[in-house]
Amino acid sequence: MWNQLRVGAILRAPWLLAFYLAGVAWLTWPLAGSLSSALPCPTRIFIDDIYYSTWALAHESHALLTAPWRIADANIYHPTPSALFYGPAGLGALPLFAPVFLATGNPTLAINVTFLVGLALTGAAMHVVVRRWTGSDLAGVVGAATLLANQWVIWAFVPTAPHWAALELLPLIAFVAAAPFPSMRAALRLLPLLVLQCLTDLVYVAPAVLGPLGVLAAIRILRRDTRAAAVRLAAVLALTLAALLPVYRGYLGVRAANPNLSTQTPWVVTENSFPALLPDRFLGGNDPLVLTPVAMALVGLGALVALGRRRAGAAAPVPGGWAHGALWAGVGAVLSLPALVTVAGAFYRTPLGYLAMWADPYRTIRVSSRLGVAGLVGLGILSGVAFGEIASLIATRLRRPAAAHVGRGALAAVVLGLIYHAYATNYALLQPGPMPAAYPLCAAPTVPAGLLPPLRASREPLLEVPLAPGGVVENDHAAAMYHSIAHWRPLLNGYSSYWPTDFPQRMADAARLPDPVALDRLVETTGLAMVWLHAARLSPAARAAWFAPPGDGAHRLQLVARSGTELLYAVVPATPSPG
Repeated sequence: MWNQLRVGAILRAPWLLAFYLAGVAWLTWPLAGSLSSALPCPTRIFIDDIYYSTWALAHESHALLTAPWRIADANIYHPTPSALFYGPAGLGALPLFAPVFLATGNPTLAINVTFLVGLALTGAAMHVVVRRWTGSDLAGVVGAATLLANQWVIWAFVPTAPHWAALELLPLIAFVAAAPFPSMRAALRLLPLLVLQCLTDLVYVAPAVLGPLGVLAAIRILRRDTRAAAVRLAAVLALTLAALLPVYRGYLGVRAANPNLSTQTPWVVTENSFPALLPDRFLGGNDPLVLTPVAMALVGLGALVALGRRRAGAAAPVPGGWAHGALWAGVGAVLSLPALVTVAGAFYRTPLGYLAMWADPYRTIRVSSRLGVAGLVGLGILSGVAFGEIASLIATRLRRPAAAHVGRGALAAVVLGLIYHAYATNYALLQPGPMPAAYPLCAAPTVPAGLLPPLRASREPLLEVPLAPGGVVENDHAAAMYHSIAHWRPLLNGYSSYWPTDFPQRMADAARLPDPVALDRLVETTGLAMVWLHAARLSPAARAAWFAPPGDGAHRLQLVARSGTELLYAVVPATPSPG
């Protein structure tokens, strides 16, 4: 199957990547015209997650270049160790992000390239896979359009976590695993694809990848002629988990250091706190697996045509498209369900519900619908294969080659138009209404030039304020992390999936600044050396306190740089040293 695919030869074709890059740029326009200065923010309310993804990939790129052995000790939540593992690392997106970031130093450009090129590569990979299963480029376009013209992909979730755009290996994994491996050497070719794709997100992408393959291995082991291939596939899955173990150990270490970690998060009530209503869950909304009318009609009609053609003796160019598309769609659908579902008023426990009862790590899955990305890949395969069957029928009925080309082209135009219509009419992000004509953008955070020299002068700890009382869920933490890409100082601020046990107390002290007692405690517990104040966010009374901060503690704040309402203070001893 690997030799049949010839991935490298096809993906080297510039037109294929350019075609899908143009399509993704059109779906997200005008982002492609503002790559260096703006960020995608179609939801408007999850911009902090975009900041987080950008910071995480920038930190990893910087660490791999300067001190790879310290990659876990990210510069947030100072002085907490292994701070990277309080949230998703997104390591699978580094091949897209790191070259651009290290070459330009521009995190905004790098994350936009990751988002756009990642989706374009994913579309191109789906095209390659469907074309190989059908022999039709038009079928490849239909399969890729089914995957990309999806609200969850373009509007709802992936732009808020752009490292998720690196899904390009999923279709290839589905194809390569489709044929039973004749030898262990052949099976091992799947290993690097699995490891790199799972690294995109160990909590969500990894189960979405390994789940369907585990089911495939279980199916194969039931048949004597595929039992050996099942064992080889199971061995590759075990090797994948072993390769991922060093990263999983980082997360397990954080869990061990925080016995109440499940409560140390702003996301206590999540999607999985509620049962899913079936079948409505799959018929609309902003989840990855949505069965639109056009997808259901296309797959249903294609299946009928395929049945008729097989009875007439016609065969697919490469068998397996229908079976493996259905496998990924079906397993992805099951994985995407929360612990409980309700059907006609009755409640039922799902496989995830049982796993969460017996396998503690599954309790970290708080938004199970994201695992439906496996189902989205399966639906793309099914849509493309179904189109290929219908197009083949047209070609046999229209005997003249020119007429057959016109017929297939007309069918593709109709199907693609319907796919886009289903995509546009499924828009329901914040309020009812038509999908905006222009893709919403937000200006990327920047550091004033006048503050950069003192910020870069040392690597002593920094705090950005103001914060709300308590300060643990303040979105300004994420902006501070984005700012830190320009200087890499240790930050007391932090935003992630979870926070360390002592973070709320530190932020309570931070919110009391410039109070001298709070300042002294922060210096004692964190070594705080510098404070960046965004004075425009303060009330006049609070601003006045900062312009004349009290100095009756062991330390005081000394203004060292200013750019408009952005003030940078050094933390110095209250009594200057003699001499």
